[in-house]
Amino acid sequence: MVANTPLKGRKKFLADLRNACGKSYSVEGVQVLALVQGEDDGSMICEVADDAGNYLSTFNLLVPEPAEYPAHHQYYCFVQHDNPPEFIQDAASAIPDVRPPRTIEGIVIELLTLVAKHATGGGGHESGGEAEEDDDEDMMFDDGIDDDYGLNIVNAPSSLDTACLQSDFNEIVAAGYKPGSVRTGTDGFCLSVSVPVVSLANDISPQALMAWDFRLLSKSQHLTLLISGMRNSWPVLQKDGSLSSDFARHGPGKLSFRVGLTRSYKPSKDLVLDLVRQFSMQVVEEEQETSAPNTPDLDVTMDDYDPFMDDSVEEAKPENVDAVEEEESSATFHFSLSTSLESLMQERFLEALRLRLQFGLGWAAAEILAGEAQKLQQKAEDLLVESIDELNAADREERNLAKSYKLPSDPLLERQREDALNLPLLAFSYLLRRLTLCTRYCLICYKKLDTDFVALKPYVCDEGLCAYQYYNLNRGPSLEYEICTRPEAVELLLSLAVHAAEAGTMQGALPTGLGLVVPHPGQLAQMVEFDTLDDAMKARSVMAILKTLPRIMDIKRYLEKKAKSGRMKRRLRDMDPKLLPAAWLMLRWCVASCTAHLEELTEEEDHVRGIPDTWRQFRFIVGSPDAEAKLEKAKTNAAQTDQNARQYPSLYVRKSFYVCLHDYAAEIIIRHGLWFKEATHGRAYGHGVYFAKDYSISMGYSNIRSHAATSWPVQRQQLTRCAAVAEIVNLPSQFVSSSPYFVVQHTDWIVCRYLLVDSQNGAARVVPEDDDAPKAHEDIPTVKLDPKHPLTVSHTQVGIPEPSYRLHKLLEARQLEQSQNEDEFDAEDQHVFNGKDARELSGLSFSKARSPSPAPVAIQRRENDWQHDSEWVSQCMQHVLPPPADALPMATTTLQRELKNMLREQAKFESEGNLAELGWYMPEEFIGDNLFQWIVELHSFEETLPVANDMKARKVNSLVFEIRFPPGFPHAPPFFRILKPRFLPFSHGGGGHVTAGGSMCMDLLTADGWLPSYSIPAVLLQIKLAISNLDPRPGRLSSDWDKPYTIQESVVGFQRAAAFHGWRVPEGLERLMR
Repeated sequence: MVANTPLKGRKKFLADLRNACGKSYSVEGVQVLALVQGEDDGSMICEVADDAGNYLSTFNLLVPEPAEYPAHHQYYCFVQHDNPPEFIQDAASAIPDVRPPRTIEGIVIELLTLVAKHATGGGGHESGGEAEEDDDEDMMFDDGIDDDYGLNIVNAPSSLDTACLQSDFNEIVAAGYKPGSVRTGTDGFCLSVSVPVVSLANDISPQALMAWDFRLLSKSQHLTLLISGMRNSWPVLQKDGSLSSDFARHGPGKLSFRVGLTRSYKPSKDLVLDLVRQFSMQVVEEEQETSAPNTPDLDVTMDDYDPFMDDSVEEAKPENVDAVEEEESSATFHFSLSTSLESLMQERFLEALRLRLQFGLGWAAAEILAGEAQKLQQKAEDLLVESIDELNAADREERNLAKSYKLPSDPLLERQREDALNLPLLAFSYLLRRLTLCTRYCLICYKKLDTDFVALKPYVCDEGLCAYQYYNLNRGPSLEYEICTRPEAVELLLSLAVHAAEAGTMQGALPTGLGLVVPHPGQLAQMVEFDTLDDAMKARSVMAILKTLPRIMDIKRYLEKKAKSGRMKRRLRDMDPKLLPAAWLMLRWCVASCTAHLEELTEEEDHVRGIPDTWRQFRFIVGSPDAEAKLEKAKTNAAQTDQNARQYPSLYVRKSFYVCLHDYAAEIIIRHGLWFKEATHGRAYGHGVYFAKDYSISMGYSNIRSHAATSWPVQRQQLTRCAAVAEIVNLPSQFVSSSPYFVVQHTDWIVCRYLLVDSQNGAARVVPEDDDAPKAHEDIPTVKLDPKHPLTVSHTQVGIPEPSYRLHKLLEARQLEQSQNEDEFDAEDQHVFNGKDARELSGLSFSKARSPSPAPVAIQRRENDWQHDSEWVSQCMQHVLPPPADALPMATTTLQRELKNMLREQAKFESEGNLAELGWYMPEEFIGDNLFQWIVELHSFEETLPVANDMKARKVNSLVFEIRFPPGFPHAPPFFRILKPRFLPFSHGGGGHVTAGGSMCMDLLTADGWLPSYSIPAVLLQIKLAISNLDPRPGRLSSDWDKPYTIQESVVGFQRAAAFHGWRVPEGLERLMR
């Protein structure tokens, strides 16, 4: 006999991981929501929540060398989401120091222990041995919470103040926004506030909106804030900004904020459920045999949404108003800034609001104080005195910003101290403020950026952790999406980076802090950490690695190619296994670090006229979002003091540069804008930005330097010259110099408009051959150029299309769509405006609150067919229960399938008008956000049965059941219990296999009798037959039939029945009573 060899190394690691993924873990009030194998070798993803099921964080645990497991390995831990709280980051940072090496189960328990200790201020945990597991099981389960069945035993009545909600809605409308309410089943409601995106263009530069995410203005839609978690309570805030006691009575929970785009003024119920459910039913569409043209299968990461990814790579054509609308989903809801804004709202808004109310601060000061208190783990009150000067300065600075930024009105400034707080209005005003100022704050930690310039696009601060998450965790633009939609711009950025690296002029514009591992430039066989190299070696490494990349157009074609059926969607890293991972990350850095907007102009009407055809033209927008406002103000002031500026307010001039000068050309001009912090060619004519008035002089400064002329055969673009065309205020008399160059010292007098690129082998622009054909641009207005300072090329006048023409055309199209599609408030919201509880609309269907309803189909009901009574079922409902915290993926998948099949079968019988034959009914209005709790009615019992006669006499329409599914379903049985009516107990002459607590006395619902193959409709049939059974006694209704059963009664009754018959009770059932 051969002895079994114990597993070790990678096999042992995988075996332990599979075993750990099937278990549940909870330590000191912190538990594991999900544990799955990660995408990389040796990695695992762990989602963590508190005992109430409230999500805390997602960790990526990594064992770099699984072959050394389980004796000599080491763990690393990274947080997988934006802006983690300090205690979460501290817990992750402590994992590498854990000694001795842990098993997978041990490290998970250690992680939970660290999270719990840091959350309670008990940092500095030293891991000298295995983490102690709490023997007291009660410590792992919060009062009223069941981890297996997800029951919340809080029996709190509704505290919905409809008059307050009505007042809040009216105040929101008065502020210019549109409120909405969506009922989500028995667990309460969600509120939304929205504004048409096109109206944002009145306050935020349209150019900035398009640069942030071109989809914002691609069609008529609304920027929407969705607030959930109120249960049946309103208002949820007290006058000091803290949560109300009525809200707390509904059990553990917190408010949630989601930010995105919707077609209507409020999201549909389907979309709301998709957004708020933790365990939602997802419909997977069948994969089509053929792929739509230009539709890439992009690289999807663990993040549930990549903000720059879409289902189509074709840029939306604003003029195509008749395009088929895509069905709303969580993917279409989110846009590029959703993740950052949602994290901000979730982590800072309520605390900043509380501090404003307590200390009389502005938003800017309150944010700083809240951030410092969280960072230092101190009370804000203790930090106020020492920070008061900084806080006052922050509020003063924001007041000054109102001169160039149009900030939303602040509801708190108009509020009387005794007035109630309008949460939706305050939250939406705060959201619009941060959206307007988004480029001034870090996308990850949302602190104010400390830079010498304000970028056009949002970016991150200099903190290494923020940069790491921005690039490595895909918090910036999606590289795949940018390649598929703007390959020419990606190619240009890549070319500039290669030329700059080759010339050794990157000077600080290097991809550091990203954890890159690269071949040593001097010893290619040796792999080193990129950050350990000096700047010269880093530049050589960037050049060498970027040159290994395929053509951008080849990458685009690869991404757009349809994946074979059953295969994963195409990912960049799979395109060429020989490429180093650092190559793709460097390419991502090239794209994501560019805070300017580059878009190649392909339409003749958009081109600058008179420019040689060999020059490729790009729309080029750079600088802060308020740059246009500052320029317009400067032009207005110039017109008041200078007669020539009154007639010709602007000059258009060229700024040329060497393509090899990445620091000065790309890093400063493309990334930051035109400024004069560094001198490129000397400053003989003064300190400022130099512009050439003559084309030949400009070209003399734009020729490529010989030492950077090394060819790059895989790229289409062999750059020779680059030039920016800028608009400047027409006040040459106030320039530092006006001859032979314009030297402009005021950067807010300058706005870039175009980037011109000349290349050795670049594709020339196509010019119409038919000279007699009407020109596409003849009716497009051009800028009136000052004849004193003409812009010419080879003595030919250059024509500049009016910058606002295309923009106005786009905005007019969106405004027309908006006016045509303007929504009236639906019946649900009209009910709120009338001061009534939306729940009184139980006869209405909210399953698609804002979706067009199909024409009603007349149902030919059979005579005396059973009909659902929503009001009766609503009376039976006692409380809303959260889903189990440790549900296995198999349980969710199985329940999705069961629910889908049951609703399909129910719809079939309902359409035939034959529900009585079906015998059960699942009311769709009570399908909430908890997939693990179902409400089902049993009805249409044989008329001769005593229970049927009792129901008829008492006008009871049905037996209302609650079904609770455990996290191990279908391997563990569900728990069935009657809510109402109450049955006569067996000890008092009752029967029907109903226990004294309303649960079912049936073997098939126990651990011994249950089989995973049982379907829920089949079990319901068995229950109905058991209730109808006259042996040993018929089931009868009790005299107190209208009194609902409690969960304690149900569980105790089931346990007693099982003990009497010798049946094995399902594991974890006893926790239902806690």
